[in-house]
Amino acid sequence: MESSLKKYTTFLLFVTLLITGLIVGEQLMVPFAWSFLFAFVMHPLCAFLEHKKFSRASAAVFSTLVFCVVGGAIFFFLVYEAVNIIKEEATLYEKVKIGIDQLTNSVERTFGLSIQALGIAPSGTSNMGGIIGWVAGQISKLSQNIVTLTLIPMYLFFVLNYRALARRFMLHKFSGERLEQAQSFFANAQRSIKSYLAGTLLLTGICAMMSFVILLLFGVRYAFFFGVFIAVLNLIPYIGNLIAFIVILLFMWITKDSGWAVLFAGISLYASNLVQENFLRPKLIGNKMEMNAMMVFTAVIVGGMVWGFSGRVFIPMVGILQALVNSHPDWKGYAILFEEPNKSED
Repeated sequence: MESSLKKYTTFLLFVTLLITGLIVGEQLMVPFAWSFLFAFVMHPLCAFLEHKKFSRASAAVFSTLVFCVVGGAIFFFLVYEAVNIIKEEATLYEKVKIGIDQLTNSVERTFGLSIQALGIAPSGTSNMGGIIGWVAGQISKLSQNIVTLTLIPMYLFFVLNYRALARRFMLHKFSGERLEQAQSFFANAQRSIKSYLAGTLLLTGICAMMSFVILLLFGVRYAFFFGVFIAVLNLIPYIGNLIAFIVILLFMWITKDSGWAVLFAGISLYASNLVQENFLRPKLIGNKMEMNAMMVFTAVIVGGMVWGFSGRVFIPMVGILQALVNSHPDWKGYAILFEEPNKSED
């Protein structure tokens, strides 16, 4: 009894210290975690260059430069398009005010309620002021994290250049059965992360293309930008699409005269999302990682609480934890918690 209590107490203490360390060391750990994931994306290019007689250091430098150029181009495109939309702020602001007033009047006529009297609808100016203030706050946070963004390519180079040290350490540290367990863990972890990243990249591209075509058919301005916007928010499971749809439909409601166009566009985007979530995501990501939705959802929530949007990296971290559990004979019983219900016995 005392042994079990001591074991569980030690485990809880370890988890508490781990979460505390992740929060306190966020500025260091976040860029390293992202660079670790991006290293799996750039590893094929790096390995190809090494096969073509490039030195490991030069291959790592070239792969990092390619990552910076591609990532910078995507970031520049998103910022450029966002600035173009913000230039119409005055027009959008007036349309939002008119739309809110019309909606308020309609509710008051239909239900006989005074929204202003209930105190739940502040003036349009204060509403928009709060929204603009929130957006400005998010932009300022981005500028504050510029150091974190510059650390990612630096860590990416180090991970690509010194990746052989992990294997050397494993061969030096373990032997016999423990070496087999360590090799099994690394193989399972690599397979899980690669499957997750490959599936996520492919799903993101498909999502962007489908959304772009739908928005283009309904004549939405900045259709390509919003297609990419939906695809990026789709990286946040369960809630990302909801946020994206609200923003897109609100933009259409403001800029379009026809409410039917907004309705049918919403239906089309929702149907596209159903195809992605119920057919593409399980095929491209879920089935490869062999992880149930509860674990993925928990990783998203806990990651968001600890690191905000960067907590997205907690999903492949859970995949690493799953690989660790599967590779250790004493922990394999806990692997059931990661599986889909139809894979475990009742």
